[in-house]
Amino acid sequence: VGGYIDNLDHLITLHQRKYDEMKQLKKFMLQKMFPKSGELIPEIRFAGFTGDWEQRKLGDIVERVSITSTSGKELPSVEYEDVVSEQGLLNKNIYQKETRKTGIRFSDEDVLYGKLRPYLHNWLNPDFQGVAVGDWWVLKPINLDKNFLYRLIQSPYFDDMANQSSGTKMPRADWKLMSNTEFCVPSNIEEQAKIGSYFKTLDHLITLHQHKCDELQGVKKFMLQNMFV
Repeated sequence: VGGYIDNLDHLITLHQRKYDEMKQLKKFMLQKMFPKSGELIPEIRFAGFTGDWEQRKLGDIVERVSITSTSGKELPSVEYEDVVSEQGLLNKNIYQKETRKTGIRFSDEDVLYGKLRPYLHNWLNPDFQGVAVGDWWVLKPINLDKNFLYRLIQSPYFDDMANQSSGTKMPRADWKLMSNTEFCVPSNIEEQAKIGSYFKTLDHLITLHQHKCDELQGVKKFMLQNMFV
């Protein structure tokens, strides 16, 4: 019995360590694969791509969607409480919600960014249509890879600028400031797509190790309850 529980603890520790390592790797790569302020080339880049990135105002590469709609069976609502901070994952089946709410309509071509307390890092890359309820920006890319945009809003420079907001208790990112802020973007859409795909893989690994850790914790709890009289 002791050996069995020890093996479970070892597996839990292993996946927890992997989870932490993947999160640190993602943070590191977000710093290195996007140019620093005042620079036009990232420190780490995929082979085959050269030349400076372009400086573009956010308002020129994304459209802030403002069309409102009411949620329903085909248009589920997404609220702050439905999303896991920093992970961009839904924590519940939003299609089971019964309350109808009004918000900004989004599609699978858009990216959601939480403007309230931007340091909380609420964001979502939806593959469905729905209604964003509350303090969300619904951003539609203009001649920009959607998955790259999703990573751009997680980059250190974007985060720094978004947190230059007024108010102390309920700060919100300032759209006027952000839309006029220049960000570096690869001119090559293929390079944008590769960056987006790379971070998608990292997110998948992070989620995988977290799920395995949660599953093993559940197994351990169950076995402790049932292996002792």
